[in-house]
Amino acid sequence: MLVRSHAIRLGLLAAGLMAVLAAMLPAGSARAAASGCADPFPAQRDAGNPLMLSPAPGANPLSGASFFVDGPAHGAAASAIARLVGIDSATPPGQALPGVPDDESWANFSSTLPDRLQRIGSAGVTRQVTLLEKIASQPEVQRVSSFSQGGGPGAIYDQAIKLFCHNFTADPGAIPIVNTYFLHADLGGCASNGRIAADRPAFDRRINELATATGHRPVVFLLESDALGSSSCMSHHGSLGAWEAALRYEVDRLSALPHTVIYVEGGYSDSNSPQYTARALNHVDIGRIRGFYTNDTHLNWTINEVRWAQKVSALTHGAHFIVNTAQNGNGPKLNPHPVSQGVEDLCNPPGRAIGPRPTLATGFARADAFLWTSVPGQSGGSCRGGTPSGTFWTARAVELAAAANDRLGPTYPSRRY
Repeated sequence: MLVRSHAIRLGLLAAGLMAVLAAMLPAGSARAAASGCADPFPAQRDAGNPLMLSPAPGANPLSGASFFVDGPAHGAAASAIARLVGIDSATPPGQALPGVPDDESWANFSSTLPDRLQRIGSAGVTRQVTLLEKIASQPEVQRVSSFSQGGGPGAIYDQAIKLFCHNFTADPGAIPIVNTYFLHADLGGCASNGRIAADRPAFDRRINELATATGHRPVVFLLESDALGSSSCMSHHGSLGAWEAALRYEVDRLSALPHTVIYVEGGYSDSNSPQYTARALNHVDIGRIRGFYTNDTHLNWTINEVRWAQKVSALTHGAHFIVNTAQNGNGPKLNPHPVSQGVEDLCNPPGRAIGPRPTLATGFARADAFLWTSVPGQSGGSCRGGTPSGTFWTARAVELAAAANDRLGPTYPSRRY
């Protein structure tokens, strides 16, 4: 588990200060202040401590950060546990539990579980809850996508404010990790110049709304799932430059905020070469941000990702990286016909496991963290009995958690947990 340190814990401003601050803030921030959720953070950036951690982090800007752990109102695994112990069991999975307050923390809720389970008296429920706790107790990355609240004008701003002003009250003062998913969600992985150009006004508007809502708040951003990992088709059709220009706009816009630490999606070791990936990253202004993240939608062994990412780093002036370890404890399930099927099975492959737990102690100089960039247990689609793609599938989460393994690769010792 990531170390829960002394990250500064600034609460919401007192009601009497709201009107004064609203007059001083941009229009979007004023709207947030009027709703009782002002942005109290300073505009000045400290390059050595962008997240304003106490004590200062040193070389790794994430060092010592307390990352957001979601509670039972909205957390994927935490709300699944709440249903198992009889809290709002009628609410469908994937929807917030209306009977649970936004600010109910995982720490407080988990402390009630022994008594709840004792009253239920079911060994099966106890086993499921125990396994799901492996997931619920870890930082949960929050996704903002084209689908957030419909994606229309104002929707991304409203979704981000909902996160900052409601959902994040479940772990006050923690640093949120936010993932964006706009480009690939709207355009797929092989868009034409025309389609990219047609989408740019909506894309730019969404990025601007997210930036306005974020304001001066400290956030770790993981930009654009599958943005580069699935981009090689466009390099053969002449549209990669337009795609990179859109991604560069997002990088530049969000990196201009005072308290962000940013990583952009860089792909996976079983897809594009380090040379291709580095060229693309350099084109999207990797030098303006901390680095890139890998393995986001894949299940490659952690050590393979590290070795590949180190080669990319060497070609991007030493960019640092994060490796997703959400489901790679047993590595990938390889397809028998990779040319026609893709290298690995990505649709709820059987026999998989949660991988190394989120940590900043990676043992590799340029690997800032191993993180779960998506929640273990999110379904890859309706295949193999799965729930709709992207929704939390409790049965799969339990299966992955039962096999959880901290090992880095097939030649490393098994470390079940």
